[in-house]
Amino acid sequence: MKILYLQYTNPGAYPPLEHSSQILAEAGWEVVFLGTGTQGSDLLQFPFHKNIRVIRWPFFSQGMMQKVHYALFGIWCWLWAISWKPAWIYGSDPIISPVLWAINKTTGCKIVYHEHDSPQSVDKG
Repeated sequence: MKILYLQYTNPGAYPPLEHSSQILAEAGWEVVFLGTGTQGSDLLQFPFHKNIRVIRWPFFSQGMMQKVHYALFGIWCWLWAISWKPAWIYGSDPIISPVLWAINKTTGCKIVYHEHDSPQSVDKG
């Protein structure tokens, strides 16, 4: 089975994501995280696991370039979902919700959305 985690922030800043992905990976699932860098928690990352892959785009602060970055990131996530064909997609960031909606409407892929508290120092712009 495959699960794709999507966040427009650094997944490494969220211990519940690490925990849930470890459980799934230990059960044999293939886990991929698509995320970005963040101001204040960019160095946080998950420990290595052979079934977990984290791919992050660089951080962009507020402004027009961040809007372009977000649009391109959303298209990239959509293309990943189409080509990789995960059984589930997990989103936990309110900013990723429009991307999750678009993926669900165009692919029918099952979506799990569960919002987590953000670290205080993370600037989501």
